[in-house]
Amino acid sequence: MKSVSKLVALLMALVMVPVLVVAIFIDSDRENPSFAQGKLATGTVPPEFEAWVIRAGTLCEEISAPLIAAQIEQESGWNPDAVSPAGAQGLSQFMPYTWPSYGVDADGNGVISPFDPADAIMAQAKFDCDTVAQAKQDLASGRIKGDLIDIVLAAYNCGYGCVISAGGPQIVNGETEGYAPGVKAKMAKYTQLGTVELTHCSQFRPGATFGTNVAAAALCWQGTPYAWGGGTLDGPSQGIRDGGVADSFGDYEKVGFDCSGLVLYAVGQASGKSIQLPHYTTSILNDTRGHPVKEDDIQPGDIVFPSGGNPQHVAIALGGGQMVEAPQSGDQVKISPLSNLGPGIEIRRFGAGIQRQ
Repeated sequence: MKSVSKLVALLMALVMVPVLVVAIFIDSDRENPSFAQGKLATGTVPPEFEAWVIRAGTLCEEISAPLIAAQIEQESGWNPDAVSPAGAQGLSQFMPYTWPSYGVDADGNGVISPFDPADAIMAQAKFDCDTVAQAKQDLASGRIKGDLIDIVLAAYNCGYGCVISAGGPQIVNGETEGYAPGVKAKMAKYTQLGTVELTHCSQFRPGATFGTNVAAAALCWQGTPYAWGGGTLDGPSQGIRDGGVADSFGDYEKVGFDCSGLVLYAVGQASGKSIQLPHYTTSILNDTRGHPVKEDDIQPGDIVFPSGGNPQHVAIALGGGQMVEAPQSGDQVKISPLSNLGPGIEIRRFGAGIQRQ
């Protein structure tokens, strides 16, 4: 059992920057938006495990079958006989001292074993759901802060004591910080298209600035896979073929965002869909609804491009020298240094005069 949220750790680092928008994004106790409510796509898990994964996804509302499947892939690569160097065992990689608290004879064969796939999968779901219940109490009391699913995954990787000690999932130990992003990135391929409750990722904040809501909408989907051609006004969508690099990464089989898809989604959400941007980077740059902004006046939610009139990338400024982006095939929605765009960036500000209630 291993780890969590490089992305949350990055946000925590940003707290030291005097930018109001950052604080807005790290104190939420929302449910994880990244496919948490989706149904398992048929044929995506080994057939001998499918029924148990589906059953595990019904144990509590917050823990879905695609999440269970993504965790198993992350933990053992679907190897029921796996033993880690640290001694974690089976499909779900329980440590021997943890197993007795969660192990169940799920298939009624008279043996309770982490090497029994049914037992392991249902014990994993029990651990996750028990953690959900505890985390909800601690979030409500203010004992911890952070994304609920990130907390669950951090606890699975490092133990709930690590979460308490860190005050949330932002654990830095060389392993846990990469666990949640890794699991979330795998969830898309296990999720049946058309079953994702996109409204679970609504981060609109009444009374906040337009730019704050643009940034919040994009940050809501951290960990979501990059998919060429992916992204609509309503959230991530299935990627398309490009006949080249994106195809080699299987983007057409993923549900996610490309760079312009993430931007059109975020601006659309912040505007109540009154601004519907084109799904093409250069067209967004040249859209007359976007007002040019000087680099020394950049604000959270501004849309940023590399220099030049035909940019191949677009992202969303966060302030403090950071941006949120869907970078490239094989990657995921994440926070990156603004300097990655190079010198002389182009900036556009949308939403002038728009104040959603």
